[in-house]
Amino acid sequence: MTAVPSAGLAARMVKAELRRTLSVRMWWALLIPVVLLSLSINVFGGVFSSSLSGVGGETPGVLLASLAYSLSLGSVFAAVHGAVQSSGEFRHRTITTTYLTGGRVPVLLARSGVAAAVGALYALGSVAFGLLAGLLGQGSATFPSAGPLLGLIGTGIAVCALWAVLGVAVGTLMTNQAGAVVLLLVYVLAIENVLSLILKSGSGSGLDAGPPAIARITSYLPANAGDVALYDIPAVVLAGPRYGRDAVESLAGVASPPPGWASLVVLALWAGAGIAAAWVVGERRDIT
Repeated sequence: MTAVPSAGLAARMVKAELRRTLSVRMWWALLIPVVLLSLSINVFGGVFSSSLSGVGGETPGVLLASLAYSLSLGSVFAAVHGAVQSSGEFRHRTITTTYLTGGRVPVLLARSGVAAAVGALYALGSVAFGLLAGLLGQGSATFPSAGPLLGLIGTGIAVCALWAVLGVAVGTLMTNQAGAVVLLLVYVLAIENVLSLILKSGSGSGLDAGPPAIARITSYLPANAGDVALYDIPAVVLAGPRYGRDAVESLAGVASPPPGWASLVVLALWAGAGIAAAWVVGERRDIT
């Protein structure tokens, strides 16, 4: 049975992992497309928000929705960074020294913590530049109020951090850097979308027919869970509390979504399961 690392050892491993992360340019190289995507998405969100203000539209929710979309894309880059960070030492064959120096479990936990911090940084960068672009695009239109905006920022930080941890788990399990990155991208951008369409294809017909249990699974897949959490606040601002769930279904492409906080719990469970699997596999892997 593996012992839980002491606080002193954990702090040393986090410091070492942070130093290793900052010594390479991958973390800020991936931050650049996160910022550029956020700028491009939210400037159009601001323009659209401004155009709706002339016809009495609920403009703050539009900018919140575009921020949520940019955060969703940012979480993909957070996952890629986590995968590259965790698989890099297997690629360069330095993992043996790292494990012998710090231990497998402390390394995994420290790597997960640092990756989560980088993911949170991506979320903050996406929101900061997205708000700037939204302000430039919407001009004098109504800006989102502090409550929903802060709620979305907190959710975005959590989603990006959890996806970074999932990336660490995938990179540790696969060890092949290119394979881990490709698997993450293909799953998030293609496989889960196709799987969601298949699960939703059996939805009940008619306006009053609710989706069957199998269609509701779509809300609990990892990428969809993150999107549901992100779109929860913008949907309520756009459609109101009564129709917020329907708006989340449309924005996230799921059936019968749970509340945003519950979706965050689902994503955290996926991240925890991934790290647990990496823990078990990593303990048994021969690294000599």
